[in-house]
Amino acid sequence: MSLMLPFRVFDKEKKQMWQVINYHPGTNEGSYLATKEDDDATDGDMRIIPASELVNYKFVDFLEEVEPFET
Repeated sequence: MSLMLPFRVFDKEKKQMWQVINYHPGTNEGSYLATKEDDDATDGDMRIIPASELVNYKFVDFLEEVEPFET
């Protein structure tokens, strides 16, 4: 099992910031699960972004590591 470090990207065309949290392999290079960062009601909205689209976004930074939940 491999882990992916979450990261942020910026869609320059739509002026939107996304937190990319997971990769899903599949046809056409797969896709990424992302949550939107915004100051309005759309903050936290989730979207599946095809890898072919994500390559056009600007990489911003990696998110800091978060400790896993303890049970």
